Amino acid sequence: MKSVRAIWALLGSAALSVWLLLGLVTVLCCGYYLFEVAPSLYEPLNRLLLWDWIVSYGWHNLSNTWWFLLFLVLLGLLVANTFVCTCQKVAALARHGAKGSRLDFTLRFSPHVMHAAFIIILASHLITYVLGLNAQNNLVLLGKQSAIPGSDIMVRLDSIKSDIYEGERLAFLKGRALTQEIALSLISPDGAVTRKTLAYNSPIWHDGYSIHLKNYYPKAKTSMPRRPYANLIIRRDPGVKTFFLGTAVFAVGLLAYLWQALRLHRQRASREALA
Repeated sequence: MKSVRAIWALLGSAALSVWLLLGLVTVLCCGYYLFEVAPSLYEPLNRLLLWDWIVSYGWHNLSNTWWFLLFLVLLGLLVANTFVCTCQKVAALARHGAKGSRLDFTLRFSPHVMHAAFIIILASHLITYVLGLNAQNNLVLLGKQSAIPGSDIMVRLDSIKSDIYEGERLAFLKGRALTQEIALSLISPDGAVTRKTLAYNSPIWHDGYSIHLKNYYPKAKTSMPRRPYANLIIRRDPGVKTFFLGTAVFAVGLLAYLWQALRLHRQRASREALA
């Protein structure tokens, strides 16, 4: 029991917060230079889940990736430190009770609301990188269908339409596509069909998945004869709702903190005017 209390007291130490922040800054500075040495080691993070990258790349290249793994450990300790400090401060406020108006007492919790939001936002990123999906290069031929990874949903490529530039002012664009409409049908296991249109920088969402256009063919008027296709990036981000929740909680805490600061400023100004 004493050891648990000692660990709890250590995790709630303000000195630990300072050392963790200094450690994170130092590790990130090292990471800046190590990343420049071997950027190809970190490129797969764009398409792999965090644990898959650690097993495939991070653990086998510790001479370069040690800083990233240490960064994750220090960040986890900072989250634990923030959680314990917040619990201690909230408990102390609750024990001392309201001093002044109920509104003033409530607004004193605003910094701790923002700390809680920080934890929620980091948790959302962890959920996404551990449980999410980032499937690259899903090739679908015109008129054919393919399964969305990790689900029973099928995606079919119905048509490809491009707005071809026919002007003379921009010779390098002549005969090339300016915009595109990639018509997809999303077929559920029960046979229900949902039709949506995809384009560059205009992804579509369906049943928790987002589908992005990586490439397609044909996208020029004089393209060589080849079977039309669309190359899709399919993602699932299970942490996005948690992220929005954390953002909303942070906004509430920030507004409450600003309100508290304005009230304190007005009260101080009133006392000085009466003095």
